[in-house]
Amino acid sequence: MRITLRGHSAIHVATIDGSLLLDPGVWSELAGAFTGINAVLLTHQHADHADQPRIVSAVIENSMLRVYAPDALARALRAALPGPHQAQITTVQAGDDFVVGGIRVRAFGGTHATIHSSIELVANLGYLLGESELFHPGDSYQVPIGIRPQVLALPLMAPWAKIAETMDFATAVGAPVWVPIHDGLLNERGRNLFDTQLSTRAQGSGARLRRLEPGTSYELAQIGTDA
Repeated sequence: MRITLRGHSAIHVATIDGSLLLDPGVWSELAGAFTGINAVLLTHQHADHADQPRIVSAVIENSMLRVYAPDALARALRAALPGPHQAQITTVQAGDDFVVGGIRVRAFGGTHATIHSSIELVANLGYLLGESELFHPGDSYQVPIGIRPQVLALPLMAPWAKIAETMDFATAVGAPVWVPIHDGLLNERGRNLFDTQLSTRAQGSGARLRRLEPGTSYELAQIGTDA
């Protein structure tokens, strides 16, 4: 399995059998990202995770593309599509276990983390890919039960998060490698600060923080050991 960060929370995942795209949002670098993929996995409906106009266009352009999303988002996408393409959208809920593009996907969750009591909560799903190889939590620090992924895609900075919660979540998930995502609001100084603090916490729990260069493809099994 190979992964390529596409900016913010978007990750391209590929195996010898197929490929998919996780959370292509409006802050992601999506030029060419939909080319040749089998599926799009969406954790929730917020625009930084789901660029709905772009996803709709990709579905119309490729009748083989499948999109998997929580109910409200799936319904919104179907409503934006011509009738023949609506069947390309699949509703997912926590507990679902399916294979797309040769990649096993298991869904966990599913409520978005609280931003403020005045802001409505939306559904959020975390996705475990492969045989416990990569976990993407979307916008939630709900710890998935009964799994220990090889790599955790770790949201760094958000209106709903503070760094103490980020550290506790990553430690509780138990992945040996933490890959930072959800950093579209951070400048270089902010990334360095978060990376330093989280790297120290990772080492203290026997894990490793591993920042990946956006646009570069990495073999998942090697990112915990290479430089």
